[in-house]
Amino acid sequence: MRSFYLLSATLLFVGCKPQPKVAQYEVKSEAPAATPAATTAPAVASSTAPAATPVAAAPVATAPMAAPASMKAEAAGFDAPKWGKLPAGWTVGPENAMRKATWIVAGPNASSAEIAVTVFPGSVGGLTANINRWRGQVGLAPASADEIVASAKTGKVGGIDSQRFVMTSPDGKTTLDAFITPKNGATWFFKMKGDTAAVEASSAAFAAFLSSSQIP
Repeated sequence: MRSFYLLSATLLFVGCKPQPKVAQYEVKSEAPAATPAATTAPAVASSTAPAATPVAAAPVATAPMAAPASMKAEAAGFDAPKWGKLPAGWTVGPENAMRKATWIVAGPNASSAEIAVTVFPGSVGGLTANINRWRGQVGLAPASADEIVASAKTGKVGGIDSQRFVMTSPDGKTTLDAFITPKNGATWFFKMKGDTAAVEASSAAFAAFLSSSQIP
């Protein structure tokens, strides 16, 4: 009889043993299911955050600069120069109250440049300020007064000794070629700016044209 009880107890113990395994298996199957749900939310948030950056930087509007009436009056007070023969490939540009002349220069491979002629009493801020303003127009950093003087080339406009400055943008795409000519207490500016190919192709013609012209 004692053997019978021992056998029954053993069978009962063996029969109940798998139940803890089932409980453990169910707990493990729930845990991984929560992990993807937790990682999905940050991924959506990070993908939407950068989208706001380009929208904020999108507006790039450049308003035309209006010249003060006083500057227009000063420019109008000077007579126009007597120009030499216009080089081939140059056409007259739109009128501008601040300028004595505007020409559009056609260069190779559909390149182009614009020539603007202005005149003002005095030195108009001085050499350093004017050259650094032009340097900024082609993406160059300001230069010191000594560096600017050292970079000046000699030239003539209507027989008058002038300073010539040539500067090119860091990417090499844009070039500015300008003559500064003082006369009778005023300063004349002859500036050609545009695609490097067009400016370089017209460099010699630009200098010859100004040399053959006469400023009042």
